[in-house]
Amino acid sequence: MGSLFAGIGGFCKAFELEGCKVAWANDYDKYVKITYEKNYNNRFIFKDIKELSVTKDELDPVDILTAGFPCQPFSIAGNRKGFNDKERGNLFYEISRIINEFGDAKPKILLLENVKNFKKEEYISKVIEELNRVGYWIDSNFIKVLNTHELTDLPQNRERLFMIALNKDYFFNTPLSFPENTAYKKRKPFDLFNTKIKTDDYYYFKPHTKYWNLFNEQMDKYEKAGHKKVYLLRRWYVRPYLNGYTPTLTANMGTGGHNVPVIKDRWGIRKLTTRECARLQGFEDNWFIIPDNLSRTQIYKQIGNSVSIPLIRELAKICIKAIKDLKITNN
Repeated sequence: MGSLFAGIGGFCKAFELEGCKVAWANDYDKYVKITYEKNYNNRFIFKDIKELSVTKDELDPVDILTAGFPCQPFSIAGNRKGFNDKERGNLFYEISRIINEFGDAKPKILLLENVKNFKKEEYISKVIEELNRVGYWIDSNFIKVLNTHELTDLPQNRERLFMIALNKDYFFNTPLSFPENTAYKKRKPFDLFNTKIKTDDYYYFKPHTKYWNLFNEQMDKYEKAGHKKVYLLRRWYVRPYLNGYTPTLTANMGTGGHNVPVIKDRWGIRKLTTRECARLQGFEDNWFIIPDNLSRTQIYKQIGNSVSIPLIRELAKICIKAIKDLKITNN
């Protein structure tokens, strides 16, 4: 497989864990490059996708191409300019350009990811039209919103839109289906948090400051009754998450108290650490290295921009099986 807009390698790790070789990955964030190269040994191409070339950059043909292209133009929380965002909204078309450059060696399967709001007809219709134009089957049956907490053991409420497209030269019908809700035994959020030891002072709100007061008032209703919850500040309203999962991790978690999930431990009221957020995305302690030369703001951003590895593994299984079935049929 190959990965465009690879970020810190959520797609790459998921496919690797399912037995797929990562041929190459591409991204143009200098901080992402540091984290990616700290954690993977495969080829990482640090270059703006608009300048990426199959020929000049010697991109090996791949069976599967993944791309979690920029979501800000399509997100409810973003500018919502969509494809009219000239800087980021049109980057989707760079994917189809790269595909075309492969010629007869186009990827057999495309796996694309974006925010839930991308499912609007004004966006999806353009994707379907463009991918059909470059030789892929894709319709509404291949486009679905999936939630991390419904399909994996991770307790994060994270809805993302996934799109699968099949190369018409290899697939003559639509043999794939998205995973259904699974019977995973859900992990509890606090099983992923370090609450037995005091963490770095950076994460704690100082008593009687603005954010501390806002959270403390709401927490008193639940914590005194023995109900440990995860909280998030929505503008000026603190929302407790009562259903056994955490809110969606976002790229702007490191920019203030109103973005990062918050808990209370025996030492005070604090934000989730970068390591705890990594766990909520499936980046396990035994292999994921957080570079010590990057700011917490950058690490939060990278984790919030990534995908949930266990969810991508479910999709990887489907894609890899389809490729293997093709080879069996051709033999």
